[in-house]
Amino acid sequence: MSSDSELVERLQQFGLSETEASVYLAVVECGQATLSTVATVADVSPSYIYDIADALEQYGVVKVNRHQSPTTIRAHRPIAVLGDRVETMRETVSKVDQRYEQPSGAFDALSIVRSRQTLYDRFRQFIDNAESEIFMTLPADALPEIEDELADAVDRGVLVLLAISESTAEPPASMLERVATVVRSMGREITAYLTVDQSTGIISPPSLLDWKHDDAEAVSFHNQSVAAAVEGMFLGTIWSASEELALRRPSPLPRTYQGLRASLYDAVIYTRTGRPVQAEISARPTGTSEEPSSLTGEVVDVTQGFVKPRSAEFGLESSLTLDTGEETVTVGAVGAFFEDYEATEVTLRSFE
Repeated sequence: MSSDSELVERLQQFGLSETEASVYLAVVECGQATLSTVATVADVSPSYIYDIADALEQYGVVKVNRHQSPTTIRAHRPIAVLGDRVETMRETVSKVDQRYEQPSGAFDALSIVRSRQTLYDRFRQFIDNAESEIFMTLPADALPEIEDELADAVDRGVLVLLAISESTAEPPASMLERVATVVRSMGREITAYLTVDQSTGIISPPSLLDWKHDDAEAVSFHNQSVAAAVEGMFLGTIWSASEELALRRPSPLPRTYQGLRASLYDAVIYTRTGRPVQAEISARPTGTSEEPSSLTGEVVDVTQGFVKPRSAEFGLESSLTLDTGEETVTVGAVGAFFEDYEATEVTLRSFE
C-alpha cells in the first residue's frame, strides 16, 4: 500500500498543493468531520484550515457544510470527482503523443531520432501522409524496408523522386518502377534525406539505417524553411550528380495535381514525345494575395530539373509556360517570384 507521503505526491499531479493534498487525504480518511478535527489529522493550523477547505470545495473534491455549527467537511467520492480528471489526463497524453509522432501545424518541430526502428517508422509515417511530392535519398539496401509505402504513394499520384546508393545487388527493375516516379543512382554511400510536401522530413546518416548504428542520430523536422533548404540541396547537387535508372510511365490524362511541381513530370514526358497537353490551372498573379482564378492554355514549355536533359538553372526552379491563345505566360509553384503566376492546382488534359 502506498504511504501517505506517496499519496500526497500523487494527488499533487491533479493540481493540488502539498498542503491541500494532505488536507484532502485527511478528509477522505475522516469521512464527515469538523474542520478542527481535519486540521489536527492533517497537522495544519486551525486558522489556515478554512482557506484550504474553501480551495478544496472550489476544486470540487469536498463539500463544506457551513450551516452546521461547528462547520463540517466531507469528501465527495474520489472515483467520481477525480475520474473525469484522469480521463482528461489520458486524452491530453494521447494528443501530445500524437504530436510527438507527427508534428503538425506550427512548422517549428525538430526532434532527434536515435533508433533504427523509430527512423523507419518515421519514414513510413511521413510517406503515408504525403499528398503531393516526396524527394528521398536512401542506401539501396534499405529500400525493401519502405518499398510498399513508396509504391502506395506512387499509386496515389504522389511525385516520388528517389536517389539510391549503389549496392552489391542492384534492386530489380520491377521494384524500381513500383517505388518512384524517377529513380537515380549515386556511386557512393549517401546521407538519407526525405522531404514530403515541402514541409516535413528527415536527415539521417546512413549508419542509422543499419543494425550496427552505434551512436548515430537523425533529425526529424516539420519546418518549411528547413524543407526548402534540403530540397534545394537535393535537386541542385544530389539529383543533378546522379545517373538515371528508371522512369515511370506518365499518368493517363486528364489528371488533377495538388500543386504545380507534381504536374511537371507528366507534362515534360508528354510534350517531349510530341503529345500536346492542355493545362487548366488555379492560379493568381505572382506576389499578390488575390483569390486564385482559372488560367487555361497549351503547355509550350516545361522548366524542370527532374528528368534529363534538365532545363532548370537552379535546383528549385520549376514552371510551365502556357499559350492561352491571347498571350504566353509562365506559371510557377506557390511562392514563385520569377514567373507571371503561381499555381495552387493543375489539371492536365490531352490537347486536340
